[in-house]
Amino acid sequence: MAKALLLSLLIFSGSVLADEATKQQKIDELINVMNMDAMVDSMYGQVEGMMKNMSAQMGVKPSEQAIFDKYYADMTNVLKTEMSWKKMQPMMVNVYDKHFNEQEIADMLAFYKTETGQKILQKMPVVMQESMQMSQSLVQGAMPKIQEIAGELSEELKASRQQEN
Repeated sequence: MAKALLLSLLIFSGSVLADEATKQQKIDELINVMNMDAMVDSMYGQVEGMMKNMSAQMGVKPSEQAIFDKYYADMTNVLKTEMSWKKMQPMMVNVYDKHFNEQEIADMLAFYKTETGQKILQKMPVVMQESMQMSQSLVQGAMPKIQEIAGELSEELKASRQQEN
């Protein structure tokens, strides 16, 4: 009886491990099909654009450009080191493993292998960048009102604290 139970447990655990390996292989393939490593590279391009905008917003003068360039190079180096695909890849696998079951991974994989899926993957970085720019624009438009409310809050708190003393 004990041998039959042990054999059943071994077969079951082997089946679970095989399912996990299959899911893991599908996640790896999905990440490959989605070209996530290229998306990380495109992120660096977006950061470069933001840095150029930052240079203009900060009013960096030609005489200060070397200082700004050093800062930019240091920041880029930190990003490429700390946010490299080599570091992100195992984390992405864990995220997909945590939030999607094997069938969902298989369905995404099937979709992203289609022409439409590939088009979406190609266009998504631009769509995300434009969406972020739009959001930043809306936030900038709201900033004066937010600052006014924050100022009023600060004044009320200050008055309340003076009354307590």
